[in-house]
Amino acid sequence: MAEPYWLRQMDAEEYLKEDFTASGQGRYTIAGINKNDPNWLEQAANKTHAASGDDYVKLDSGLLTVNQLNWMLRNTIGELTFVDNNNQFLWYNRPVDPQTKMKAKRIPEQVGDSMGEVHPDVRDVIPSAKKVAHALRKKQDGHNEVFMPVPTGNLHELVLHYYKRVEDDEGNYAGIYEWVQDLYPLVKYFCETTGQKLVMDPDATSGATYRRNSNSDSISGASTKAESELEKQKFDIQTGASSSKD
Repeated sequence: MAEPYWLRQMDAEEYLKEDFTASGQGRYTIAGINKNDPNWLEQAANKTHAASGDDYVKLDSGLLTVNQLNWMLRNTIGELTFVDNNNQFLWYNRPVDPQTKMKAKRIPEQVGDSMGEVHPDVRDVIPSAKKVAHALRKKQDGHNEVFMPVPTGNLHELVLHYYKRVEDDEGNYAGIYEWVQDLYPLVKYFCETTGQKLVMDPDATSGATYRRNSNSDSISGASTKAESELEKQKFDIQTGASSSKD
């Protein structure tokens, strides 16, 4: 992934200490259950007498049943996950269609797993994940969110991993909320709606992977306006989303 500058400058000796075995005990950690058991969810729900089905849940700005919450979250745009302050993977918005190809693949059996179990131990995946977790835990340089676009070299796809520090009512670190979404359909809709066009910026210092693999058809294909009309309106989109957060 394309890391923002401030994240690249972090001390590896510090962020690699992040405990991805989830061996600690957070405020809401459910003790006495093997975190990596594929049946963790059912065991944890039984132990805590968790609300389910048509039970009502009072939220800070609403009242919904567990079923209503599930339906809403499963149909929310993008892929959502939540990891607590003990680095335990607790939830994701399971797709309505189980055959849906997810950008960040998750399966029900992973719920309850430690972050070390969720992430494959290949290349620098775990060190990179530890870096993000540690940065948000410590609120590194005042940052409470991380934008991580995944370069694909395809102008018809820009998958963004957005990580947000979650805090409790007292401002203490409570975990990480992650949102994964291909931004291209949203940008395409914006261009079609406003009659604007995506064009290359020859002076851009970011997005080299995309520019090398681009062609004129893929650039202009985002708009439904006639080519002659679009040439009058040049819309400069900045490809380095994370750079604005540095």
